[in-house]
Amino acid sequence: MNSLPTIILVPGAFHVALSMDLLSSQLEEAGYETRTFGLLTVNQPMFKVQDDVAALAGEVLHPLIEKQGKDVVLYLHSYAGFPGSAAIKGLSKTERLAAGKRGGILGLVYQSAFIPKPGDTLLQMIGGTYAPWQDPNTQTGLVGVIDPKATFYADVMEPLATKAADRIRPQSLLSFNTALSQTFCGIPAYNDRRTYLHTNQDQALPPFAQDAFVAGSGVKWDVQKLVTSHSPFLSEPKQLAAIVVANVKAFVATY
Repeated sequence: MNSLPTIILVPGAFHVALSMDLLSSQLEEAGYETRTFGLLTVNQPMFKVQDDVAALAGEVLHPLIEKQGKDVVLYLHSYAGFPGSAAIKGLSKTERLAAGKRGGILGLVYQSAFIPKPGDTLLQMIGGTYAPWQDPNTQTGLVGVIDPKATFYADVMEPLATKAADRIRPQSLLSFNTALSQTFCGIPAYNDRRTYLHTNQDQALPPFAQDAFVAGSGVKWDVQKLVTSHSPFLSEPKQLAAIVVANVKAFVATY
């Protein structure tokens, strides 16, 4: 039986679960079990952020933690900071230890991710208007990406960049415009157990925006700078896996 924590990978908006396959493979080579959660709000206009929260909690976190008693670490990419920040309610290792329960979330890794507060919407956090690279369509209820290769994969080698761009799907408008009522990444249980991977060549979520998210969160993050664009899980999966593993080990050492 593998005693190492399970690493849960959650890709960002517009991305299907397959986008995490290279990173997942590298982490599994290092001995870690992984689970990748596919967002409901990708290519499905009827779903909003709360649906991603409920699915992440109900389909992934609760079965692993409540039923199997596993220790887990969350890797949240971009928009995934929204559902991830709410789905973790009551599941920290610290809270569960205090209640005499097995398993729990050891720590959080946010990769160029949004850090929402209660009442925030995705649209508000990108400045109140859609980004120039986004193409909202009120008739379909979806937001497209005009040039996914340039936006997400500027440093990804061919033919992988084209293959990844072809997998991009539109994101639901509702996920941009619905707010969370609660978020939990700032609770004391995650003090010294929060990492922010800052991608300083990012074309989708500019470095200044990432800085603002961290500063505006009101809590301390271990900010680690990556010289990559928005998708190091494709451009540098081996190096990224080593960074994730180092953070997992650091989280484990705090208990």
